Amino acid sequence: MIRIIAVEALQDASYCVAEAASAAAALEQLRGGGHFDAAIIDVGLPDRPGDLLAEEIRVTWPHLSIVIASGRGDAELAKRFSSDAHVLILAKPYSNQAVCDALGMLGIGPAPSG
Repeated sequence: MIRIIAVEALQDASYCVAEAASAAAALEQLRGGGHFDAAIIDVGLPDRPGDLLAEEIRVTWPHLSIVIASGRGDAELAKRFSSDAHVLILAKPYSNQAVCDALGMLGIGPAPSG
């Protein structure tokens, strides 16, 4: 449910969004060769923890911006990813604006109109 709300909020803010319900689906999309500026990952994915997905993404896509949404142990995650300027931890619950702000902090803006 949170994923659907976040997707709608990002689309309303003029971001182009691709949605994946699992780590495997997200990796499949990334490997598909499309252009992605960022990945927003929930820690509670059904097939593996989102922080492990972020680490896996980092190996192949070292400059892809990543927002990790977590309702647990934010300090631990922040410490773990502190040396990576392309990773931001977003504490749950978060507002629609907070998701857009997190992307902005990573230098990711909405798609140009027209």
